Amino acid sequence: MTTDTQMLAGVPLFSRCTAAEIEAVTARALVNEFEAGQLIVSQNTPGTAFYLVLEGRVDVEKDGTHVGTLGVGEFFGEMSLLDNAPRSATIRAAEQTRCMMLSSWDFRAALEQHPSVAVKLLEVLTQRLRATDERRER
Repeated sequence: MTTDTQMLAGVPLFSRCTAAEIEAVTARALVNEFEAGQLIVSQNTPGTAFYLVLEGRVDVEKDGTHVGTLGVGEFFGEMSLLDNAPRSATIRAAEQTRCMMLSSWDFRAALEQHPSVAVKLLEVLTQRLRATDERRER
């Protein structure tokens, strides 16, 4: 088991996955490094990849307003795993940051090997979307 796979096993998004399932995903993922202030994704552009923060932090902006910071183990761009609709936020590296990036195509290919990953990840993503909707309603 690689270091990234061990780290991912402790991330809530992957905590229910087996080592083989995580390896199927990480084998197709790229790891990118971003300098402080570097743009990672831009609001309103098509989403083509899912990102998981492995090291560092990223700042989240919506319509030019800072709305939060994500750290190690947190993720963004998850909707791109389902479709490539426009991004809902702009993400920049807050400091030197390393992210795992998985394209929607590579995600689908990994699911062909391990369909059970889809069920586990979609459950977590559904919970996150519900929580987001609840915050909007308040």
